[in-house]
Amino acid sequence: MPHIVCIGRLGERIVRQQRNRRGCESGGWRRHAALWLSALLLALVLAGCSEDRREQPAKVHLKVLDSNEYGFNMMYGDYVNAAFPNVEVEVVPMGEANSYKLSLKDRIQKMKTLIATEQPDLIMLSDDSMYRALADEGMLGELSAYLTAEPELEKHIHPGVMEQMRNARNGELYGLSTDISAQLLYYNQDLFDNLGVDPPQDGMTWDDLLKLAQRITQASPSADGAIGFLPDFTGPSGLASLIALTEGLGIFPYRASAGLMLADTPSWRHIFKTALEAYQADVFRTKGSDAGSLNQPAASGGDAGQRDWFTEGRAGMVIANYGSYAGVPFKLGAVAPPVDDATRSRSYGFGSSFTMSIRAGSPLAKESWDIVAFMMSDYVAKVRAGLGADYRGSFPSNATYADHAREPFVASIYRQLPSFVPDENGAALSGPAYKEMNDLVRLEMDEALAGRQSFDEMIERMQTQGQQLLERDRRSGEKQ
Repeated sequence: MPHIVCIGRLGERIVRQQRNRRGCESGGWRRHAALWLSALLLALVLAGCSEDRREQPAKVHLKVLDSNEYGFNMMYGDYVNAAFPNVEVEVVPMGEANSYKLSLKDRIQKMKTLIATEQPDLIMLSDDSMYRALADEGMLGELSAYLTAEPELEKHIHPGVMEQMRNARNGELYGLSTDISAQLLYYNQDLFDNLGVDPPQDGMTWDDLLKLAQRITQASPSADGAIGFLPDFTGPSGLASLIALTEGLGIFPYRASAGLMLADTPSWRHIFKTALEAYQADVFRTKGSDAGSLNQPAASGGDAGQRDWFTEGRAGMVIANYGSYAGVPFKLGAVAPPVDDATRSRSYGFGSSFTMSIRAGSPLAKESWDIVAFMMSDYVAKVRAGLGADYRGSFPSNATYADHAREPFVASIYRQLPSFVPDENGAALSGPAYKEMNDLVRLEMDEALAGRQSFDEMIERMQTQGQQLLERDRRSGEKQ
């Protein structure tokens, strides 16, 4: 079949051209996504060449609401064109409804107006708050019946994605995400081997990780020796925030929606105690620094061209997105990041963002669902596994990918479950109040670390002053 040979050569050239563009960061993750889209288009066309399409389905005009036409075409356009030749897509750009310069309330109102006016069939969202709000307003269709009709598909979708989508809506399903993103706990295998310390494992809590980090630090006695763990945030308050995010408590000890300070609760007391004890044990080589974080090194994120203590081989462990710290001059290992104490399975940094939903009442709900289901399918996951990960931190939410992936450390990603911070229903502190809360927690923990107040005194001051701050900010908001 000569036409198949011709298409194959053309496809090979497209793939080569796309591969030559790897490493170009200016286009962001959507540009990287084009790598596997082109190859998938080729596979679909080749498959179509062998089919006897005697009956062509009727043409369908389907409206898609997305950030812009370019974004949709880069992520989904080739899929729809190749797998659904009868579907003609019209992309409705979100415009101001997707502008983060506006408040959440204003964006929701603009989005509602846009949906009511344009009547899209398929709705692409990248904001959990918007997803919740539109579902609450009855603007998104419930998808459980569609998914129940395809048990094989549901079986392969990562349970964390299903949980996140249902958790946001009290068990009901108003959207699905084709991708998950996750972090890993990277470690310097050579450093652990040289010091005779067992490396980290999946399922460690923060307490486990900090004790392991202390062993690495203590095994390097010189002042400029290695530290066991390189954190994102420095100081005891920064470490407390990292632990709290894993535990599903949020970054600071309060609930803006309820106007309550939570420093004096068992969960937060345990977090503060764990963070302070790590600094008191000199896990980060900060002894002699009054605040506990002066000149403390921090993680850079492992982006290309950036260097930090882990890159230089002076830190045992660091938490970062998948794909970070490639090309380090030592043997790199990775496991799942720390998990929460309660379930021993939930990690911060795991989740999904880009959600595909169907407008409630759409006459093309079934056609829209077919596109969603295809994007979530084993087929797409296998194609992407064959192409390899071309953009950082994002993988198919279909766990079939893990069975076929060639990249290292992927198994640890699919073992994770998300940690959930309580829904604040859009409530938040004002910018100045948020900074004041940050300063309060940092100052009180630094004072306790320096021995100028006891742990209980720290908790009492933090609780009292934080509650006053919340009430003052709420009164200020009511006057505006």
